Amino acid sequence: MTYIAAVKMDLAQWCSLFLALGVAGCTSMKPGAVRSTGGTKPAVINDRAIIGQMTREATRMMDSGEPVSMESLIEQLKKEPRLSLKLPAGKGARAADAQKAIAVVGGVYKCKSCTRWHVAPASGFLIAEDMVVTNYHVVNQPERSSLAVRLFDGRVFMVEAVVAASERFDLAVLRIPKTGVKPVALGQAAPVGAKVDLISHPNQRFYTLTEGRIARYFMMQRDRKQVSAMSITADFGRGSSGGPVFNETGEVVGIATSTESLYYTEKDGEQKNLQMVFKHCVPVSQLRELIGE
Repeated sequence: MTYIAAVKMDLAQWCSLFLALGVAGCTSMKPGAVRSTGGTKPAVINDRAIIGQMTREATRMMDSGEPVSMESLIEQLKKEPRLSLKLPAGKGARAADAQKAIAVVGGVYKCKSCTRWHVAPASGFLIAEDMVVTNYHVVNQPERSSLAVRLFDGRVFMVEAVVAASERFDLAVLRIPKTGVKPVALGQAAPVGAKVDLISHPNQRFYTLTEGRIARYFMMQRDRKQVSAMSITADFGRGSSGGPVFNETGEVVGIATSTESLYYTEKDGEQKNLQMVFKHCVPVSQLRELIGE
């Protein structure tokens, strides 16, 4: 199994969403800013500008401040804290708000080839203006030095604490400074066959939307324990870990977590003839349990 890491609306709303998403990271303006395109030309996301800006901001904070170390965050993670969080009642996100609550969660590290800081991005989303949900395995990276969160508007924060975590559920809730951003709304379990959408950052293709359906619910083993999981047909890949899966009304019903490839043959440890890739997600019920909802 390979670890990796939106909202169903009418066509006009989704067009507005992607016009907004498209200019995030435009090189002619601050990454994350939104510029009107007049509705005539599709805007284009500048992935290099986004990762470059996030890396510069993370570097500044790593060099000038005292961010919480990854060692400390992992120590908190291993304690598997739980929350008692009462989320305010809310409806699913509109297109104009959905992207604002989706974050890039990046491990900050130095490689062996240079002295510069780098960022390894994954996905996440706000459930409160100061709390970001992502996967447990995104945080459990001892080779990283710290953890940064970039919002759609370009602001970058260093993670202050792990406030809830479960290895079995592959979930972590991280605290960052208050953002003033409206969080997503959590939905209820969606049935098999329900249409879903995912927004995530596969391999630094930031704010990529894919659509599909819920394929099945099943039992899998994680942390040497049985746990229920959800599979979807919407595509995702490395970097999508922690991305929100939305139902047709814009509520989160799952979190992208891993993929599993099915090959027709395997001989001498070599796999050949890829047939299918299963996309596994954490059901929203497990997030609700973790935060005491």
